[in-house]
Amino acid sequence: MTLTLPAEVPMSQQPRTKRPISVNRGQAQVRRLTALRTEHREARLYAQQWYAALRVWAVHYPTVLPKISYAAFREQGHFDALTMGDGGPPQKTFLRTPAGEISEVEIGQVITDMTLSAVPETVQLGRMLDRLRRHDNSCMESLLRGTSWSQNRESAVRYAIAVLTLAVRLGDVHAERPLRIVQAELFG
Repeated sequence: MTLTLPAEVPMSQQPRTKRPISVNRGQAQVRRLTALRTEHREARLYAQQWYAALRVWAVHYPTVLPKISYAAFREQGHFDALTMGDGGPPQKTFLRTPAGEISEVEIGQVITDMTLSAVPETVQLGRMLDRLRRHDNSCMESLLRGTSWSQNRESAVRYAIAVLTLAVRLGDVHAERPLRIVQAELFG
């Protein structure tokens, strides 16, 4: 019996094989997966911070300087009848958010604008935020369980999209990347 050598096959026709996983390639792959997982976790945590701020709706009144009486500096017998603005202008209220203190009126206006939008998805997000603002009992207690989404994952992700969309509309640049991540998680 004689052995015959196979004819040489050109490289383009040879079957492709994967490169064996080397230590460097394995470490790079682990780093990439770990970074992706960390990025998702941070997006969930940022959404939870916004959700908690809107759910509690803790209004903050800014400190106002005390009123100073100028009676000692007036001439005797001169009385200016001041009736308008006796209590001063109405104080502006602020809501504490992860992006800092934002006017309560501004947040409410953005939510109202979202509910009146012509885009159905935006209307749905606006209604979810309105329920959250009105302390509706049908809202979730928290979006997270540990550092993962709650038991009702889809609802948690939808609320996360709603609060992060509001944050982006209010000018929070740190909410843009988490919003894209959460949207990709819902639609991906």
